[in-house]
Amino acid sequence: MTDREFSDEEMARDWTLTSEDKLIVSKYRRNSRLFFAIQLCAVRLNGRFLKEMNHVSPRILNYLNKQLDLPPSLAIEIPDREATLSNQRRDILNHLGFEKFGSQAEYMLITWIKEQAGKGRLPEELHAEAGRFLLNGKFILPGSSVLRRLVIRICNETHDAIFDSLSERLPVELKNKLDNLLFVSKDGQKSLFYGLKEFPPSASVQSIQHYLKQYWLLDELEINTIEGQLADPVFMDYLYRLTKRYNARDLKRFNDKKRYSLMLCFVVEARKILLDHLVKMHDQYIMDLLRKSKRIHEKNHRELRRRQKRAIDIILETTDILVSWPDDQPILKSQLWGNKVNESQVKSSLNDLKSFKYLEEHGLGNTLRNRYPTLRKYFSEFIHLPFKGKSGTEPLLKAISIVRELDQGTTFKLPKDAPLQFVPKELKLSLRDNTGKVQRSTWELSLALAIRDALRSGDLYLPKSKQHVSFWDLILDDHRWKEAKSNSYQDIKQEEQNLMKSALVLQFHQAIGEAEERFKTDDYATIVDGSLKLKRDERILAPDDVSILQKTIDVSMPTIRIEQLLTEVDRGTNFSRHFEPLQQHQSRPVNFYRTLIAALISQATNLGVVAMSSSIKGISVDMLRHVLQFYVNEETLKAASAEIINQHHRLPFSAIQGDGQLSSSDAQRFKIRADSLLASYYPRYFGYYEKAIGIYTHTSDQYAVYSTKVISCSPREALYVLDGLLENNTILKIREHTTDTHGYTEIVFALCHLLGFYFMPRIKDIKDQQLYRVEKGVDYGVFTSLLTKTVDMDIIEEQQEMILRVAKSLKERTAPAHVIVQRLTNSYPSDRLAKAFTNLGRIIKTEYIIRYITDKDLRKKVGIQLNKAEYRHKLPRWIFFANQGEFTIGDYEEIMNKASSLSLVSNAILYWNTTRVSSIIDKLKQQGESIDDKTLRHI
Repeated sequence: MTDREFSDEEMARDWTLTSEDKLIVSKYRRNSRLFFAIQLCAVRLNGRFLKEMNHVSPRILNYLNKQLDLPPSLAIEIPDREATLSNQRRDILNHLGFEKFGSQAEYMLITWIKEQAGKGRLPEELHAEAGRFLLNGKFILPGSSVLRRLVIRICNETHDAIFDSLSERLPVELKNKLDNLLFVSKDGQKSLFYGLKEFPPSASVQSIQHYLKQYWLLDELEINTIEGQLADPVFMDYLYRLTKRYNARDLKRFNDKKRYSLMLCFVVEARKILLDHLVKMHDQYIMDLLRKSKRIHEKNHRELRRRQKRAIDIILETTDILVSWPDDQPILKSQLWGNKVNESQVKSSLNDLKSFKYLEEHGLGNTLRNRYPTLRKYFSEFIHLPFKGKSGTEPLLKAISIVRELDQGTTFKLPKDAPLQFVPKELKLSLRDNTGKVQRSTWELSLALAIRDALRSGDLYLPKSKQHVSFWDLILDDHRWKEAKSNSYQDIKQEEQNLMKSALVLQFHQAIGEAEERFKTDDYATIVDGSLKLKRDERILAPDDVSILQKTIDVSMPTIRIEQLLTEVDRGTNFSRHFEPLQQHQSRPVNFYRTLIAALISQATNLGVVAMSSSIKGISVDMLRHVLQFYVNEETLKAASAEIINQHHRLPFSAIQGDGQLSSSDAQRFKIRADSLLASYYPRYFGYYEKAIGIYTHTSDQYAVYSTKVISCSPREALYVLDGLLENNTILKIREHTTDTHGYTEIVFALCHLLGFYFMPRIKDIKDQQLYRVEKGVDYGVFTSLLTKTVDMDIIEEQQEMILRVAKSLKERTAPAHVIVQRLTNSYPSDRLAKAFTNLGRIIKTEYIIRYITDKDLRKKVGIQLNKAEYRHKLPRWIFFANQGEFTIGDYEEIMNKASSLSLVSNAILYWNTTRVSSIIDKLKQQGESIDDKTLRHI
């Protein structure tokens, strides 16, 4: 263990000797006591004797020396006689009550693995827990590879038994239908199974109709009764991903029991995912409909506005003539027309004015309504999906029921009491015809818009989907919350329930008091007539000697081919060991290592397998595809990348850049040529004719990317901030996080506070932000005039248990964080829980802004970290060069594999560069050069 891996509290917990420990240690000679104490603590902590002493932290050595009244030391004296080592191990086992891993321990472990695997738990998860099981039983753990093989073997046997049980429960008719999904016609037409694996293209009437057809196909399999008898959701997801990796021909080779079980789990999960896709497609189609309609409306508006201006001039001139005409003289129509105006011009002008008035009142509504016939082509089926609604959505559910009855012919016209609450203002004037009758086209179009909004907020949901379920299905259920509630306050570092409100008030007053002291010495902010004025912050300048040192390093850096770099980094980190097949017992193919490195490069550079196979002798397209299909996926890439980050974190030079507790997140946009549901327009960079996707990355202060997520450019980036923080699988202990202004919302402020992260975004126009106080009538010193509104503390107190329940659910990862954040964001301001989160976020945001404008060090820290992330963005652009740096595929998993490979390779380059730069710096120092850490931080 290195001194970077653990805190002082962890060292005290794991390496403190009891009085009984000291007594048995004292029986040995003085020079053997440290080695004996280390092995004793290691067995108690990890269930294994240490084989290598080189990596034991000096902190641990001297912490134990102090307890044993030994002098400080940097080395460990290891007994050279095997008999001595054997006696020491025997004494340690007897002292701790441990036994060697024998037949009894193996029997107990196998029984436990069978029980856990029978619940659908996976080998990777059980491998980690098997060690804890043996440790709790006070057994010495076998070698990691021995333990892994045992877990995989028992899991496979147990899972085969699950397959047998599942298959026996399937009726013959369902088995035949599952076989039909795998049928491939002689003319080469793709199987239905292949179509179910495809990621949707962009939303169009035809694509939505196609995916609706697929959903009804699966729904007609009548799997609802069997679905309730299936295994744990995690196991189901594993079997779905495993089945998806195969093609129809592969599945047909399996025995019947395994094939039917895999296909059953696949169709159950596929149906849920199809519903999620359909919701997203409807959302995207409505967005596109609104965008195009507004564009047409604005074009018509511009044209008519020009004509209206001319018409006003003509009508004004005609009116001037009428107004100035003598009262006692009659006027003939012919006398109105002169050189400037005539009768046809006046009539035309009147028509233009009437048209403009009509366009102002009805234009957008009519443009939208004209698109109803196209929308109707898929909406007539979409409306029959199994929607449910929470309390308050009765009018919406009633409207859905009315449309279904109209479509089925059980009723023939809209009832007089048809709900109208959801009709938007743009369509209200177009809702009724000249007789006052509600027009179905406008009403149903309004319903389609309302369903989109209700699905976003979660007011409307689909119980059979994966993500668009009820909000309560996304968080801990009542039973699990009851079990977790007692320790939740401590787990998420919050006060006891009845003290939460008072703790927030006390924290706020303390933060304002500290800021007031800093305000006296920091001239960044001033308050003039109750308004905040900010000056331009000082630029972060590098020391004068940085430029010379950087040039020296650049010239001294060796060149290396990318495949050699990855091989060297693998020798130092062994990241390749994480590329295990999804089905754990598969043996690795011939030339696996070379093929794996080539496959990673093909993805990270965007070359693809065809171009890569042409570049390397002995590696075919089929070999690359096989490795990508079964070994390279989001999970293995994430684990391999984490291995590189962990090893990079241990390099002494990395500590100069940061301690690994600060990070930032940002999205980098890439063009995409393929038609994909993930793609969207991003006019800021790509105009209105080319689509893009975003790669959202979390970057540490050591430049390592510890989280990668492919996102659409449409939603706000703030939705994805928590995903990376909560899914961090590295040894980096992130405590502080920053983003640009697109990465924050008040709800994210609240959730970061609850989860123990200090959130510090760089907010655009920060001086114009609304600031809040926690109590009315309290004097907040110099900041009193800025705190113009008061937070609703009562709603926080009312909803505090639910607030903590959501936070605990995020901690337990019951659902993806961005799904929960999106629900809370879209349900504000109607939902009381969302209001509570928003008000809590306002408190935390106000505290942060007041600190930001008075704390120079904080502003500097935020600026430096965001600059690091921006600078790191250059590397992916350089690596991802092929096909002009544009994605040419539309499937989510393939895009995600490329993005994750890109992050892995960039982390490998970071590791390699760090080792080489460190070596160059050491040589310069050996030559007498004086280089301090302040200078090195800018390298």
